[in-house]
Amino acid sequence: MVSIVAISGALLGALLLFPQLFGEFAAYQLGLFLIYGIAGQGIGFLWGKTGILPLGQAMFFGIAAYGCAHILNAGLAMLAQIIALIVVVLVLSLLAALFAMAIFRGKQDSGPFFSLSTLALAMLCEQIANTSPALTGGFNGLGISDAIGGLDPFGSFYYVIAGAVTICTFVLLMFDRLPFGLITKAVSQNEPRLQLLGFPTHWIKASAFFISVLFAGIAGTLFASHQLFVTPTSTGFALSAQLVIWTAVGGRFHPLGPLAGAVVIGWLTLELRDVFQYWEIVIALLFIIIVIKSPGGFVDLFARLIPAGLFPAKRKSPVQRDAPQIQLPEKAAPLVFKTTKLKIGPVEILNGVNFETPAAGIVAIIGPNGAGKTSLFNVISGTLKTTFGCILHDQRRIDNRAIHLGMRSGIGRKMQIPSVFSELTVQQNLAIATMAARSNIFDYFRFSTLSWITSIEKRLLDNRVLDLARLFEHRAGSLSQGHRQFLEFAMTTIPNPRLLLLDEPCAGLSHGETELMTGLVSDYQQNTGALILLIEHDMSIVKSIANRVLVMHQGEVLAFGDYQDVQENRDVKLVYAGDTK
Repeated sequence: MVSIVAISGALLGALLLFPQLFGEFAAYQLGLFLIYGIAGQGIGFLWGKTGILPLGQAMFFGIAAYGCAHILNAGLAMLAQIIALIVVVLVLSLLAALFAMAIFRGKQDSGPFFSLSTLALAMLCEQIANTSPALTGGFNGLGISDAIGGLDPFGSFYYVIAGAVTICTFVLLMFDRLPFGLITKAVSQNEPRLQLLGFPTHWIKASAFFISVLFAGIAGTLFASHQLFVTPTSTGFALSAQLVIWTAVGGRFHPLGPLAGAVVIGWLTLELRDVFQYWEIVIALLFIIIVIKSPGGFVDLFARLIPAGLFPAKRKSPVQRDAPQIQLPEKAAPLVFKTTKLKIGPVEILNGVNFETPAAGIVAIIGPNGAGKTSLFNVISGTLKTTFGCILHDQRRIDNRAIHLGMRSGIGRKMQIPSVFSELTVQQNLAIATMAARSNIFDYFRFSTLSWITSIEKRLLDNRVLDLARLFEHRAGSLSQGHRQFLEFAMTTIPNPRLLLLDEPCAGLSHGETELMTGLVSDYQQNTGALILLIEHDMSIVKSIANRVLVMHQGEVLAFGDYQDVQENRDVKLVYAGDTK
């Protein structure tokens, strides 16, 4: 918190000092660049956190500017002006969030479609602005009688811009420390894992876009008062592209990056365009060099040179407190497949699967490659939609529902290839898992949420053989295969699921690590009374921990019973032979 206040205070101090050192006209020019920087901060938040690039952000900037122009020309009192502007910006941001929700709902790889959609809308908006003189003044633009509150654009209004820049920067720095900021980072790194943990990623991405458009709207209203004139170019592709370039050059991963990019490129443009014919080539080369050499922009380069200054060292871990309890059924329930079919194109993946598990225990699922084992997990978790039949858990249908609803109803899944948030630390991975299924919208904006810990997490961290506590500050992507397997197992079990799906959790583990993993699986089942479905090829593991064995073959159940019965089943012997690690 101290570093956030220090950065914001230093920024405000520098902005307030600028007119005294360089004069009011230079401050007027800087004010315009800072306005563009605020819009760029919105782009940087969405792009840098979620990995989604809005290519038509100028549309929201321009609509807010036109809205501000009409409000200012209406001759309202200052308080009425401010209230009306707040309403315009909030309504614009809400409509944008609803648009994003419609695109992202039920989809994971919709980022490029979203980017192109915003670009198309910006181009359409510019065309409408050019051909609607009654509303926008047409291609000649719309003049404004006076700035907000009658302030002088060449004088006192600069301090309004300076205050807005400081507040926006402070808010973004705060977001970076809040659970919401952590979750938005996780979206860009591993959205499927985040959904399996019960997070509605379409809502998270739409919320991030709401914030992004909110910043564009603030910038647009400031622009209208600063320039006292709005033209259709303020809504179109050219400005959208410039905002993206300034954000990329300055740095999309830090709130100061877009500000720095807009100011540096803005000043370079002013200095070069009247003295050098090919100034645009210089700007283009600068953009190319920065993007290639430092994808994080030149603010990131500055951070590497002075890591203890602008970017403080690692923060201390918060004091841990017990996480809220999850409302779960008193006991586990059977899983029932009723004539379940899955067809993708002409291929039958599951062909009328019928079985009912015990209410609790460990059920091993075995079978040759391509038998349909992982497909069973996919239809349980919602990754694939069934084409016939139904799946019941706790007497409720769970087939064909959204992925994020699984963990909310007590279903957790571990993937065969460890699925973690590679660029986040082990501690951050575990913090996200602790929030899973037990957090609400308000928890995302509380610092205390990051200090939650569960009894399951305590047991795992106290396990000296597992040794996760020692790796707290390590980046998850830098861990060994074994530690990534254990980390994902911890993330999957921390939300305390009643139905746990484990897809070859011992894959790639040494003999000692395999013993540790099987011990953790058995301990979890005994401590929670959960039902565990375990896909495994190592028959020694199956024999040691499984209560029942389900044999799959060509998308159908070949046999289901205890280990001895399955081992002696003639049909099983004909199609499947287990191996030992």
